[in-house]
Amino acid sequence: METGDWIDKTSHICACIDSYYEYLYKTWVMFGDPEIKAIWDESILAVNKYLPEEKDSLLWYGRVNMDTGEKTSSVVTLYDAFFPAVLSLSGDMKRAERFQHTWDCLWNKYGLEPMAYDYATEKITYPVYDLNPEIIESAFYLYHFTGKEEYRNMAAKYWNDIKKYCRTDVAFTAIENVETKEKRDYMATYFLAETLKYLYLAFVDNSEVNPSDYVFSTEAHNFKKASFEKEKIKKYLGI
Repeated sequence: METGDWIDKTSHICACIDSYYEYLYKTWVMFGDPEIKAIWDESILAVNKYLPEEKDSLLWYGRVNMDTGEKTSSVVTLYDAFFPAVLSLSGDMKRAERFQHTWDCLWNKYGLEPMAYDYATEKITYPVYDLNPEIIESAFYLYHFTGKEEYRNMAAKYWNDIKKYCRTDVAFTAIENVETKEKRDYMATYFLAETLKYLYLAFVDNSEVNPSDYVFSTEAHNFKKASFEKEKIKKYLGI
């Protein structure tokens, strides 16, 4: 921060970058800022040009060098499963559905998602599942935008597996290893704030909570778009 020199030139959609892409598009949706939309348009073109890679008919988004676009790693994280939600929100349903299918296949392989996975070697690199919401969030969005029952069924499956492997006598717990299903003694607060919220939303009628009327923050806080006055937005944000 003192010199402005880059110390890591890896570009990806994984943890530590994921919310940036999410907020680019959601800021445009909420406030209509054309500058933010232009940044999103340029960014998503680069993401879709350099990051996607097919392996055994599955679509993955890997890691590349930010200057050259050359592949640097095939390790992905379960946080990446947020991306089908953003893709569907932006109208890119074809990629959204393909990428959700990829993550659903990984979930089915182990019964839960591992925290990190190398799709080139098909090996888990970090076996923890911390009750994360991202794949459920994407199933919720895809169900809303496509109306396909398969995505609601996905959400039901994820919930049933969480109950099967993560439930304890007093709460729900993270899993130390998705292959052995060994339990940790830990429940992140986002399990209540995000994971259960998106599970609930996947099964309520759109007339109750229509995602087209709201913008959800990366922590699943819901903001009703109609509550923001366009003229005040322009004034306060300098649009």
